[in-house]
Amino acid sequence: MRRLPKASTWAGSSLRCAAIGRVVPAGACTIPLPPIFTRRTLHRHGESQRSLFSTSPPKASPQGEIGCEIKPIPSTPGSTTTTGTVATITINNAARLNSLNSTLISQLTSTLQTLASPKYRPTLRVTIIKGSHPPDSPKTPAFTSGADIYEMSALQDASAARTFISNLATLCETFRTLPCLTVAQIHGLCLGGGLELAACADFRYATAASSFSMPETKYGIPSVIHARLLPDLIGWQRAREMVYLARFYGASEMREWGLVDRLCADEEELESQVHGLVREVARHGVRAMRVQKELVRVWGEEDLKTGIERGVESFATMFRDGAQEPRLYMKEFTGRKKLKEAGGKGS
Repeated sequence: MRRLPKASTWAGSSLRCAAIGRVVPAGACTIPLPPIFTRRTLHRHGESQRSLFSTSPPKASPQGEIGCEIKPIPSTPGSTTTTGTVATITINNAARLNSLNSTLISQLTSTLQTLASPKYRPTLRVTIIKGSHPPDSPKTPAFTSGADIYEMSALQDASAARTFISNLATLCETFRTLPCLTVAQIHGLCLGGGLELAACADFRYATAASSFSMPETKYGIPSVIHARLLPDLIGWQRAREMVYLARFYGASEMREWGLVDRLCADEEELESQVHGLVREVARHGVRAMRVQKELVRVWGEEDLKTGIERGVESFATMFRDGAQEPRLYMKEFTGRKKLKEAGGKGS
């Protein structure tokens, strides 16, 4: 299998947003960036921001930021034509294993809500979430180690706890219901609320070095909110094992269980496989993909009869504008067939 270079796989123009306050010229890609992507959002956190695995409080306030990059998807490698855009969101809090404090939860939610807006909906095909890990970092790599345990330990009452977990639930639900396809690009630790965030993705690709756990009961709290997705992904008994026993699992076992969709040898292969998925998705009808994703969500939440009825309506919806997208994509198929038949007659 040919691997893509480590340099940017998406050749050509790009939009770099902006949690770091820097915008790279977009060239042919002219999608404007909303305020969240064009102002500096380098968030400094106080003593509450600490790693899940810290043995002592940090001596200095760490930094954290949410980065987002939007790039055009070439129709083929090296092509100058594009087939939509892909957004890559990076959780930049490597000093704390990319743990999620309240500020980062809020910023990540806002970023996803912006990507779901009408400004981006027509062209955005895929959104990827991954964790940062600088090459020179002594820390263990992590997709995200989940909710900030030190911030949770400082919660004073049920009201504060409800606010914190409700905000995390909003983040996960925003990611789960994003109109475009979503990918959790996992390298390293994927724990607790971070695993729940990954469970909300349409696809989870991971390196062999990744590890997974729902450790909440070890810390005197239950696994809640989008841990509810686990039984649908891995089955009830395995979900019970994960949330009751709080064990750690390797990526290969999670692949066997069905939580991980694609297992990759290293970060380079992970990047290559995710970009290959993006290009494959970009070949399909953009509206059809959005309608299909919404329908799959309905299948998971509603009864059989409702799912079938919504399917009928979804099909009809695609023909309300003169069937522009179905005609375009079906014409490509019928045109090839006619050319093939014409070639056969002339031989």
